[in-house]
Amino acid sequence: MDRINKVLFIILSGIVFFVSNSHAQKYTFSPYSRYGLGELENRGYGRSTAMGGTGIALRSNGHLNDFNPASYTAMDSSSFFFEAGLRGFYQKFKSPNDKADFSDINFEYFAIGFPLARWGAASIGIRPQSGMGYNFSTIIDNDLWGRVNQAANGSGSITRAYVGLAVQPIKFLSVGFHFSYMWGNLTSINLIDYLDYSDALSYGRKQNIHVNDVFFDFGLQATIPVKENKSFVIGATFSPKTPLNGYAEELVARGTSIEKEGELFIDADTLSYTKSDFSNHALDMPLYFGFGVSYNIKNTLTVAADYTNSAWGDITFPDEFSKTTNRTRYGLGVEFIPNDRNPKTYLSRIRYRLGAHYLNDYLVLNDHQIEDFGISFGGGLPLKRSKTSVNLSFEIGQRGTTKYGLVKENYFRIYLNLTLHEFWFMKQKFD
Repeated sequence: MDRINKVLFIILSGIVFFVSNSHAQKYTFSPYSRYGLGELENRGYGRSTAMGGTGIALRSNGHLNDFNPASYTAMDSSSFFFEAGLRGFYQKFKSPNDKADFSDINFEYFAIGFPLARWGAASIGIRPQSGMGYNFSTIIDNDLWGRVNQAANGSGSITRAYVGLAVQPIKFLSVGFHFSYMWGNLTSINLIDYLDYSDALSYGRKQNIHVNDVFFDFGLQATIPVKENKSFVIGATFSPKTPLNGYAEELVARGTSIEKEGELFIDADTLSYTKSDFSNHALDMPLYFGFGVSYNIKNTLTVAADYTNSAWGDITFPDEFSKTTNRTRYGLGVEFIPNDRNPKTYLSRIRYRLGAHYLNDYLVLNDHQIEDFGISFGGGLPLKRSKTSVNLSFEIGQRGTTKYGLVKENYFRIYLNLTLHEFWFMKQKFD
């Protein structure tokens, strides 16, 4: 590893370590994160995000791909990869009665990948699984109590760390699996404050969900050569329904000083408190499966399409607000490289990417399933004559609607990813 890349590796490792241990990150400000396990994060690293979030049938010897663990065998047998990413986002919300907008920047993921032998490879990584972050209130006129302020806020995140292994038992076929550990806390607080009565007590309810457990997902990829430098890849992923360890607790109280430092009230009068663990399948990770296909012209063109389905409709949540249904997602992406071997024109070596997605999310509110549509674009910027690259992606989309008493969310996201490649397992030769 040369000196510059060593410095980059050390700096990025320090940043990742610092940021990944921070509990103050906001992954979303969406009111839709109030329900279920919050706003679910999609898989995919720097390349995938610009290609409509596709990845089930993507294979690359220049990028990691956590969408499908079978993809890891595409790495060269002498390569080592380090990937890290940041995400900045802007969210604008509109309801029939109000508007709001928020923005933030946070850690997205980091991962390493390396070969085990000519027949297998592995990857280790950490990334957010879901996030909760909302804060809204409304004032209503009550015939008995006058003006009543109803407020709600939530925070927290669930993180996933994984170890992935892929093997290639026969030529053109790769199979793999992820062993993942998921942990985190999601906290929701609802408050009622009587504005016209200064001596009236405020009432509140605090709910907390804590999860920590392991689960597996599996994948395969089959490559079908068409002719020289051209091929199709067919991919599939699967994860069984898995019970989660953890607990849910609920505190109902009243008081005068509202929420400080994680407490519902100071000098609170507790009205009820319950705590229950997730025994007897009180909360599960749903059955998940996905299919993908890609068409590839080596070092020139990749076209990919994905379909995924998560059976959230079979899952019951510990709170009475969350009503869910199956989550389905469609993705389409393209990557084009004008001339990968042109040493004179840098623009011809850039990987230009474009994609789109359509999502039927797992939330049902006011008898309507939440929908999400977006487009994405970006590029992979190669450094030197190596597989090290900087990947920049942009995503624009809309979630929800102002109809049916819901909230429309317009979002804009920027993803910055570094893929660092080194020949760690190649012996140096000297004349």
